Amino acid sequence: MRILVISDIHANIDALRAIDESFDRVLFLGDVVDYGPDPVSCIDWLRERGGARVRGNHDNAVAFRVDCGCGQAYRHLSVLTRKLMWKLLDQELLDWTGAAQTSLELSSGGRSVFAVHASPSDHLFKYVTPEVSDEKLAEEGSVAGADIVLMGHTHRPFIREAGGRTLVNVGSVGQPRDGIAAASYAVLDDGRVQLKRVKYDIEAAVAKLRALPLEKGAVEELVFILENAGMP
Repeated sequence: MRILVISDIHANIDALRAIDESFDRVLFLGDVVDYGPDPVSCIDWLRERGGARVRGNHDNAVAFRVDCGCGQAYRHLSVLTRKLMWKLLDQELLDWTGAAQTSLELSSGGRSVFAVHASPSDHLFKYVTPEVSDEKLAEEGSVAGADIVLMGHTHRPFIREAGGRTLVNVGSVGQPRDGIAAASYAVLDDGRVQLKRVKYDIEAAVAKLRALPLEKGAVEELVFILENAGMP
């Protein structure tokens, strides 16, 4: 089975629709909301394709009206756009956003797979970055107890081997932060994981951002992040 693994869409439908990949199933690692202009369209895309999903920290914040626990550099932007999410999403969509569990287990090609938004040791909030040591990464793999560990949350993709396990951050579809302004995702096929990138119409996403009823300074920060895949 060929599984499309995506994470951190952040209401960017232009990036999501740019993924032109054959797959049998979708696995979504959380954060469909906040930062972007199109949460409803992104939720519709996921629901139409079914598949499996876990809840991200921003999904959790929007659905349950709690703090997102995100990094200080982006917190003000998440707070501002979260208010917009509450206006755009009706109660049924809010319930759907919060209904996912925070981790799940599956298999691929005879290998066990553990999927989570942030990390095996902290499903919603811990950042496992590309710079993490082999020792710390092996500890996370040990907590998961699976052959393959799939994560998102940092918006910075990587594949590494540690402690006899394959640990993967699939990056972000809708708001990459690794200096590459292209949607990031992964394909899990017969126990093998491949990271992929695809360019999308950033200008279309930017135009939607600039049409939002948000303060200009915040909008320009969001625009910069999309155009440069990093914080101003």
